[in-house]
Amino acid sequence: MEATFRQNRTQTTQSDAAMTKIDRSTYSSLSGKLSKGTPSQYFVQRFIDKTTVTVYPCPDSTAASKDMHIFFVKRIQDVDSTYTDATDIPYRFVPCMVSGLAFYLAQKYAPDRIQPMKLYYEDELARALAEDGSSSSTIITPKTYYPGV
Repeated sequence: MEATFRQNRTQTTQSDAAMTKIDRSTYSSLSGKLSKGTPSQYFVQRFIDKTTVTVYPCPDSTAASKDMHIFFVKRIQDVDSTYTDATDIPYRFVPCMVSGLAFYLAQKYAPDRIQPMKLYYEDELARALAEDGSSSSTIITPKTYYPGV
């Protein structure tokens, strides 16, 4: 959700610098990904079983007294004691999967509930897809074209 880079964590004059979240295309367009400095941007890549955070630029050699503070939402772990039964989808799609299953079951077993189940399914799908989107800004400027000039 948010991240800050804290400097001088062991001293009384610590300071936090807000970091900007960037999307995949912005990160891939950075030319010097290994350049050193104070991190000001971060890129989050979400997988089924893990999430990685990449900072830019890379912290310099004096990073011993520096921390990155990440504010995030964590889901509840499985109730199974062995922790081996995980779904094969990201957790943010679980409500969508459940409401989609209810919609498809309603088509066969409860035709009078098809429309409400379809609305739930579409709403949950839109919510899950919106969470995958980037929160970085996009500015589109049209190019002015004058034919015959």
